[in-house]
Amino acid sequence: MAQKTTPTEPEPIDPAQGGDEGQEPDYKALYENALKESRKWESRSKANLKELDELKAATPKTDTTVEERLSALESENAALKASAARSALVDSVAKATGLDRSIVATLNGEDEDALTEQAKAVAAITKPAGGAPRAPEAGGKPKPGKPSKKDILGIEDKKERMAAIAANIDLFK
Repeated sequence: MAQKTTPTEPEPIDPAQGGDEGQEPDYKALYENALKESRKWESRSKANLKELDELKAATPKTDTTVEERLSALESENAALKASAARSALVDSVAKATGLDRSIVATLNGEDEDALTEQAKAVAAITKPAGGAPRAPEAGGKPKPGKPSKKDILGIEDKKERMAAIAANIDLFK
């Protein structure tokens, strides 16, 4: 980048160093010489900047630093641990309250006490207390009990009566 310079022109004599004491220095020549030197270094500086920009463009960009990747992995690990703890909590509350796990998972309690309280409230709504009678299935026929001998003999259709006797042969022995 930086190039070594070799003086090509003789250095001007500083009047303070004791050159020609009677002569006044040529300030215009000193100015032009300094200006020329300044332009030379300015052009070298611009060339070095251009070379630096080319090198920066040529180097591949790094995705993330090690610290960034480590912090991302740590946060993912913490999220997985929290999810596993929540899953275990939901399982234990579902087992304790008798509710389905999917119902308990939708509740928003953060700790076991709050989640259990919410689950008990849902269980109280979904499972009524007392022995409420069950309604028969819609469209289904109620299953009759075992017919008696008198019921079977009272069947008018001969084929049906014979089939009922065959099904309940133990009544006719």
